Amino acid sequence: MSVNTNNLILRPIWATDDTEKLSLGNQAFVPLKIFLSNDAFNFHRSEIAKTYVLVDPQAKQRPRIWGYITLMCSEIEINLHQLTGENSRLLQYKVFPAIKIARLAVDKVLQRQGYGKGLLDFSIGLILQKIMPHVGCRFIVVDSKKDSVSFYQQCGFELLDTSSNIHSDQPLMFFDLRRNTQ
Repeated sequence: MSVNTNNLILRPIWATDDTEKLSLGNQAFVPLKIFLSNDAFNFHRSEIAKTYVLVDPQAKQRPRIWGYITLMCSEIEINLHQLTGENSRLLQYKVFPAIKIARLAVDKVLQRQGYGKGLLDFSIGLILQKIMPHVGCRFIVVDSKKDSVSFYQQCGFELLDTSSNIHSDQPLMFFDLRRNTQ
């Protein structure tokens, strides 16, 4: 199967999008496909989580989804030693506002070509431009699959530094928007 990657755009999910053809190439990622097919549009429409899809806009009928990212509000309880050099008043808080990457998937045909990083970069830009200027939001968080930890680390995410988290099947990782975008 081939795709003209020059035509792909990223936009909010539509009810008419073809959510069935996304192929992730690994049985462990089946829940990502199930979410896309069964829940992504309804969650988007219901303001629970927003899904942005990578599609070819020139598709005649139902545009095929080649990748997607789903974002929602969240929070993170962070270890204070991971916030070095902060105002001491800030350290009185245990929980900090965050945006969660609830799902991130790229079709196996496009994997390892920068599309996952592109979806992250889009999300960071969206948060910096549309959320942070109006609402307090310091972090992006993700419950990473073990196999994806190195990908997120290469993109600037850090593991939450607790023994239980580091050994978890889906360790929590965070991206400090203030530290990584100044």
